Amino acid sequence: MKRLFWIFVIVAGVFGGYLIVRGLGQLAQQDPKVERPVGGIVVGAPLRMVHLYFGASNRVGLIAEERAIVDPGGPEKLAEAIATEVFRGPQTGIGVTGFAPSTRVRAFYLAPDGTGYLDLSQDILDGWPQGDGLEWVSLGSLVRSLTANVPGVRSVRILVDGRTVQRTPGSIPLDLPLEPEGFGAAASGETEGGGSEMETDL
Repeated sequence: MKRLFWIFVIVAGVFGGYLIVRGLGQLAQQDPKVERPVGGIVVGAPLRMVHLYFGASNRVGLIAEERAIVDPGGPEKLAEAIATEVFRGPQTGIGVTGFAPSTRVRAFYLAPDGTGYLDLSQDILDGWPQGDGLEWVSLGSLVRSLTANVPGVRSVRILVDGRTVQRTPGSIPLDLPLEPEGFGAAASGETEGGGSEMETDL
């Protein structure tokens, strides 16, 4: 009787171990990998190639930089991601931007008429680009980057903490939508290094 008991215990243990191993194998098949961030990009996440615009070194005209970003899905989320990348500045070392890196995107809303409302944090006013030239290329980098990459966006209206700002310190109006036609590409002789003088017909 005692012998039969131990045989039962051994068989039950072997069968239980088999079930555990089988269950772990099925779990591994359902979730073969765990996505982990590598270099700021999540492994396995869908990527989108975008053209971000920054000011030329002489602050006359814009140059484009191609960059891969995680595709967040949807025009609003894409616009927020692109604006965030613009605030991070150029990675090639040849473009300029005057925005404070601490500037945050609070929200983005795309109106039916194609106007994109970009609501930014107070940081944009506290660290506003100094000088008309830098103000112009900084605003242009936002407007051109958004209209060139986000489907349906034809113009951009800048808000700060949800409220309207009348103008920049350099007197560039902000109470109306800004259109990409007002921010041209750099002249061919002013483009440097790996930047490209991309003119976008919008």
